[in-house]
Amino acid sequence: MYYDELAERVQFFKEDREGISIMCKAMEDMRNESLQQGKKEEKRLTVLRMLEIGKYALEEIAEIAGLPLDEVKKL
Repeated sequence: MYYDELAERVQFFKEDREGISIMCKAMEDMRNESLQQGKKEEKRLTVLRMLEIGKYALEEIAEIAGLPLDEVKKL
């Protein structure tokens, strides 16, 4: 049905300089997004551990974690 069109697009992304560049940019963007998600999750876990310990005021936790106070309150 669309096999010829799909084959052309695949060939473009695998063999054409522009196609390769587009794919590299897409992969880099996905990697950066994944890293950002990982950093957010790490901050969230740190905040949860700090809340469990109970030594810190919410404002202190927000400042240490670099998160808005509202976000810390939600956790």
